[in-house]
Amino acid sequence: MPPMRVLVVGAGLAGLTAATRLQGHGLEVTVLEARDRVGGRVWSRRLDNGAIVELGGEWIDSSHHALRLLADDLGVRMIDTGQDFITRDLIGSEPIPDMEHSRLAGVLFDVIETMSPEDLETRSIADLLDSIADTSPAMRVLRSRLEGTFGVPLTEAAASDLDAEFGLTQASTYLRVEGGNDRLASEMAAGLDVHLEAPVESVRQGDSHVTALSGETSHQSDYVVVAVPLPRLRDPGFLEDPPEPLRQALTGIGMGTAAKAAVATTGEPPMFRRQEPDIPAWYWTGADGDGSTRHAVTGFAGTARGVTALATSLDERLSRAVPETGLAGPPVFVDWGAERWSGGCYSTMGPGQHRHLAALQRPWGRIVFAGEHVNGSGTMDGAVRSGIAAAELLLERT
Repeated sequence: MPPMRVLVVGAGLAGLTAATRLQGHGLEVTVLEARDRVGGRVWSRRLDNGAIVELGGEWIDSSHHALRLLADDLGVRMIDTGQDFITRDLIGSEPIPDMEHSRLAGVLFDVIETMSPEDLETRSIADLLDSIADTSPAMRVLRSRLEGTFGVPLTEAAASDLDAEFGLTQASTYLRVEGGNDRLASEMAAGLDVHLEAPVESVRQGDSHVTALSGETSHQSDYVVVAVPLPRLRDPGFLEDPPEPLRQALTGIGMGTAAKAAVATTGEPPMFRRQEPDIPAWYWTGADGDGSTRHAVTGFAGTARGVTALATSLDERLSRAVPETGLAGPPVFVDWGAERWSGGCYSTMGPGQHRHLAALQRPWGRIVFAGEHVNGSGTMDGAVRSGIAAAELLLERT
């Protein structure tokens, strides 16, 4: 019999991981990608001075085992950023001692330990922080950091998502891919049949096959892995008559919005992590592969208000963030909420929304789903894990 044909919609880390695994088991795989590049929301850019920055997914936690194993399999070297995602200073204020950040994390951890899993799932992060009588600079950083990270107001983020990755229990080492995080995508894509600039408008399944329409081209396969961001799944007509649990998942799970900016520096900047005092945005530098500080500053703003504020005063805010050295050339800027094929930065689980994940994690006929929203992780590691899970679901049917 001919090999089973699988169509993968989306060439981000989730789709490419699924495609690589399926092809490795002898299946006939075709990947369709709307953009003119692979990687999805992982996008590395080389600035005019040669510094490589991440305009998409950036922070790789030392606990992100699936992504690190993928890098090992691809022969891609990872390097230490030399930075900490958690502790930051407020711009225009005195530095905050690390012990103060640790103290507050301990207070928050103790509060969480007294709550049941059910209570954590139904309460928001805003509720949780409001229950702590603390107005210190470290609390200002914590609130702004969490709001920016989740990409939504904290009233819309579930308290149950405050875990070790947010620095509540242990320190982590943060890594990046040498040469850019999107090397993971390009290395996987090199061995696959990938069609760029081939956006899929609809996916329809019958009793014996699935059809994906891309422009005037109709692609037919035995099964399809849909690995596009959550907002694209909500596009009118993309999926036809999904079952009620799936429909509730597609409409119920939240989506954060964020923007990233990066600019080259005229000299070697200091290593720093600096939080805006008035909006959920921050800036940082990082180590280069040779141990020096990379000649670039990166900024991130989360939530609609943060993105708007950063976009309208980008040059001013970047200059104020790093007064120690000059900035070379105009910054690069990406608003992921406005980016056509994303519609946001990553999924955000609100109070009570984790129950929707089950509908995304099981096949719907001949369709399986992949992407960070499938496991509610909002991370590159979660995207890779979802691709592995999607491939395993289909391999069970061979």
